[in-house]
Parts: sequence; structure tokens; C-alpha cells
Amino acid sequence: MKRTTLISLAAGLLLAGTGTGIRPRGSSSDYPARQTAGGITVAAAVIPPDVVKKLFATDLNRGGYIVVEVAIYPESDKSVEVSHGDFLLQHGSEESAVRPVSGRAIASILDRKNSPTHSRGSDVAIYQSATVGIESGTYDPQTGRRRPAGVYTGTGVGVGNEPGRSSAPPPYNDSQDPRIMQQELEEKALPEGNATRAIAGYLYFPKPVGKQKNAPYELAFYGTDPKAHLSIPPPSGK
Repeated sequence: MKRTTLISLAAGLLLAGTGTGIRPRGSSSDYPARQTAGGITVAAAVIPPDVVKKLFATDLNRGGYIVVEVAIYPESDKSVEVSHGDFLLQHGSEESAVRPVSGRAIASILDRKNSPTHSRGSDVAIYQSATVGIESGTYDPQTGRRRPAGVYTGTGVGVGNEPGRSSAPPPYNDSQDPRIMQQELEEKALPEGNATRAIAGYLYFPKPVGKQKNAPYELAFYGTDPKAHLSIPPPSGK
């Protein structure tokens, strides 16, 4: 195989800077929304929550995220620089516009949410103890006389687990490991970098505030000239 061919193959494999993404659908027409701008076709679909639950071990629905599948189809003589920061999602008013969140940020946020709400120190209680005992007779080293037996008392301070609270850690769930969450989300994310062929992947958006139930999602991509604007119908799934 010629060296130039190897270089071309390597360039294709290293098309994007991060993530491997997913396989693009056969055609941009297989997506519910698409638009061509500057020789680049951008297509997208909002993934229903019930499908998101099957696609990801990470609980993105409970975390408050919307998953959008995005595909980019450059024409044969065109290329486009893809960056997640060039996407903007809106649902309803302009105030609801949000940008995608990285897999690393989501993993960090969900890890904090999954952690116990109380601090580890709150499991420790400080308590006062009292002691009562019988003291046997002893000899006084100064006088040589025997001391009489009697009852003695004492107090002290102890540290231990709060009564009624177990010291055992909560059950461990691999899907809640932030490293696993980050890896899963980044591997399936839309690849970033210079795209010369069709690519696809997911973008993760915080759920817009003040959203309208039946309103379409407006997705803008500023990586083309002019910008691409897609009106995506809401998903039909639950």
C-alpha cells in the first residue's frame, strides 16, 4: 500500500479531535430535521427519554439533560471545523437557549448529586460517659495504712458512630463512577475537529427552562457560513 494511501486512511480515522461518535444514518433525509449551508448539511433528531435510558448507563433523564443526535454531511469538496461550542439549542423563548455540556462536566455534576447529602463527619457523635465501680482496699505509701474499700465514679468523653446510623458505605454502582460516566458520554459524543466526511454523535444539553411542551427544538450551528438552523420536532417517545 502506498504511503499516501496510509496517510489518507490515518487522516480519516483521526478526523475528529475527541470521541468516536456513532455511525451516521444512511442519508440526512433519515433525520426529522436537516439544513444545508455552505456545502455542509447538518441533520438532527431529539432522542426520546425512554430511548436515552436504553442507550446510556448514565441516567441523563434524571440528571436533567436532553440528548440530541447530530450528523454532519460535507459535500465531496467541502470540509467543516466541528466544535460543540458552535451549537445552541432553544425550546420556546430566547431565554431558554443553552449550549451543550461536555461528558466530563456531566459526570462531575452527577457524581456530586449521587453522593450522600450529609458530610462524612456527621456520622460521628461525641458523647459523655459515666463510670461507677467498686474499689478494693489498698495501702497508703505514706502512712502504710490500708485504705478502706469503697465506690468510685468517673466521667469521660467518647467518639463513635451516631446511634442508629450504620457506618457501612452505600452500595456501589459502577454506572455512577464518574470515570465510567465520562468515558461513555465522550465516546458517543459528536466528534470534534475538521470533518471531511459524514460524522455523527450525541450532544448533551441541559433541559431549557420555560420550555413549551409541543414546541419544536431550534438548533443552530455557527460553524457554517451562513449558520445552519434546524427546527426539530419534539420526540414522540416518553
